[in-house]
Amino acid sequence: MFILRQLEKLVYSLRDSLWIYPELVFVDKNSFWFQLRSLYHTARPVSHYLFYGLLTVVFFAYASSHVSAVLRVNTDILHEGVIVGVDENGQLQRLSRINPLINTNIQLEQDLIELIYDDLIIVNQDGESIGGLADYGELEKGKLYRFRLYPDRYWHDGQKVTTADVEATFNLLQMLEEDPVTSTLHSRAVSKMEMNVLDEYSFELKLNSVIPGFFEAVGFKVLPAHLIAELDTRNIVTSDPVINRNPVGTGPFRFGIVDDDSITLTANPDYPSDTGSIREIHFHLYPDENSAISALRGGKIHTLPGVSLNKLRELEQVPNLQIYESSVIYNQYWGMYFNLNDEGPAAFDDINVRRAISSAINRERIIETLLGYAVEAKGAIPPDSWAHVVTSGYLYDAAKARELLEEAGWKIPDGDTVRQKDGTRLSFKLLLVDNADRSQLARSIQQDLADVGIEVTIEAKPKEQVVSEHIVPRVFDALLYGVETFDDPDRYELFHSSQIEHPGINISSYASIEKVLTVREGKQERIPEVDDLLDDARSLIEQDERKQKYEIFQTIIAREVPVVFLFHPKEVYMANKRVNGIRLDNIETVEERFRNISEWTIKAGST
Repeated sequence: MFILRQLEKLVYSLRDSLWIYPELVFVDKNSFWFQLRSLYHTARPVSHYLFYGLLTVVFFAYASSHVSAVLRVNTDILHEGVIVGVDENGQLQRLSRINPLINTNIQLEQDLIELIYDDLIIVNQDGESIGGLADYGELEKGKLYRFRLYPDRYWHDGQKVTTADVEATFNLLQMLEEDPVTSTLHSRAVSKMEMNVLDEYSFELKLNSVIPGFFEAVGFKVLPAHLIAELDTRNIVTSDPVINRNPVGTGPFRFGIVDDDSITLTANPDYPSDTGSIREIHFHLYPDENSAISALRGGKIHTLPGVSLNKLRELEQVPNLQIYESSVIYNQYWGMYFNLNDEGPAAFDDINVRRAISSAINRERIIETLLGYAVEAKGAIPPDSWAHVVTSGYLYDAAKARELLEEAGWKIPDGDTVRQKDGTRLSFKLLLVDNADRSQLARSIQQDLADVGIEVTIEAKPKEQVVSEHIVPRVFDALLYGVETFDDPDRYELFHSSQIEHPGINISSYASIEKVLTVREGKQERIPEVDDLLDDARSLIEQDERKQKYEIFQTIIAREVPVVFLFHPKEVYMANKRVNGIRLDNIETVEERFRNISEWTIKAGST
């Protein structure tokens, strides 16, 4: 009984305390709340300033940490930064179109295309089909191929993919080839084929002539027939067509919400293979590199491509970030192109001057400038190609450069540092796209050439201006520029004299000095030997026969130096260490970093 009475007293005591707690805390004159309120009134206006100051600190602390908090919680949303720049009004640059059949230099457009659309076919260097919308069979080598679409592919709007879609895309590409503005490598290849639809999923492609790199050429991205009827050469380059503003593909991600400073893609639930754990990709748009890097360092975004070399040096030491490096991208090379037409300096007509310039440029120092994210380029066909041969080209040798210039009659007058000949100074302008990294490369070239008595003035302009005002009309002295090629060794469009005029990409306006005798339309004529070799090589099917032609071609290019080959690049990609599974091996373009996005995972936790 004693124990029960004690428990009863304890319960009543606790009840009384709980019953009168409002008075003790809030109402009674000795309560905590009453005393705090009295102190606040007594300390006015200081107490007002302190109170509102505290509210401000709390508000901004929440606002600044809100995105980071989201990144810590969500493991299925990838936040990617994109540097888009601003327009003439200071507003973020807007996308003009998203269409895979038109060439674009805008990285964001290329990224979206990679994620939204699928290639018709992806074939490795062994001829094995490793992806895309179809498989293939060879009916007659180099002449006739049969394709069969996979039957489990659907457009993002739910309609099934059939040969009608491939046929509509094929016909559109043939139309685009009619206008130089819309001509592409794919349209040029398709213009030499005929398509025969067999049924809903099968079709054949007949080649009217041998097409080098056939599988790369037919690796175009397919558009839905029911949404492209209105497209033509005039409007496809604008934002007018609905599909250019709201793309509908078959790829692993669907086009979603577009805001003023972001674009959202969502995972495609109908994709035939696993799209992985990432369900959304938010592309956050930034006006400049500094703001994008600030977001990356602060954990507001997970990943950022296209970081400049100077910023890479800074970010290497940031503990929560990782730099991913690709393997060497051999289907791209950077070079210094001589303008060999009448618009270029007369000095470039002298083959020994071109050889000297090539010999004077220190490629190893250029690669050091690139932080090692490149390898030296030694010719028109890279070392990973079956057609590559080692040539005795004019690689770095400053003493050889001086010797060649002396032999060519270019001397350094007393009291000067620049060579002259017949009263003319050996001087030229080096044009490049206005970019911090490219400017560093140009300064390295400028110093190397100054060391042998050649004066170089660096001229940097926006890319659109470089292309439209200089490359297309071939108006420049020398040009620092990068080009992309097919894996196939065909270099017709880069070095054949018929490709000097736009849309050909014989940027140097090169026609080989060495000539051969041939018969055209029943008449004998002498033509550039490189033209003859490239014509023959692309008409042959057997690899050994083609290789013989390309060996001679590479030897001539190394000897005549229309281009100073500089380097093959590597790509780098910055990512928060919470993102795992990123692999850049075997990519050939920046946007191909998303090829294995199904393997990416995002860990929860601190940014």
